Amino acid sequence: MKRGIRILAVDDAPFDKWSDRSTFLVGLLFRELTLEVALREIIRVDGDDSTSALIKMVRHPKVREEVRVVLTHGTTFAGLNLLDMRSFYEETGIPLIAVTSREPTDEIRAALRAAGQKWKEIILERNPSYIALETAHGTCYYSCLGLERDEVERLVRRYSLESKLPEQLRVTDLVARLLEGLTPKLFIDERDHQES
Repeated sequence: MKRGIRILAVDDAPFDKWSDRSTFLVGLLFRELTLEVALREIIRVDGDDSTSALIKMVRHPKVREEVRVVLTHGTTFAGLNLLDMRSFYEETGIPLIAVTSREPTDEIRAALRAAGQKWKEIILERNPSYIALETAHGTCYYSCLGLERDEVERLVRRYSLESKLPEQLRVTDLVARLLEGLTPKLFIDERDHQES
């Protein structure tokens, strides 16, 4: 993969699982390590709209001609709001890499069943399996669509500068944390009102 490509790094903002109905999905567009554009979408806690929100994000006028790769911090956002990697890739054709610092477990399946959302397990089945990757800072795990394994591993290792995660994801996580407590209730309420 050539240098200078634009990468959209995506993570969710923290939320209160007992009171928040929604949170932000944050996307930062980088050219290499230079931040160029910041975006956000609203997603529902334990909802099913993270995939459509990410599709909307990459189609935003500020980035739609620029994004060459999407990096996400895992595939679970806003609690049990699962990213359907295949649906995203089939809809956009943009390569997608999900990276996490912890080895994925079956805990998500148990959580889905406990929440009465067993039907979301089909997304887990559709998403590619995670692969362990050694970086200079330890082992991370990635899942990808649209790129060869060696391309993904070169990219993740190249940008894992301060942690196991690519720098773009580390920065996106820091920015997303700034939105903690700024729950988009007003925006969701307005959207609900418009839909009714």
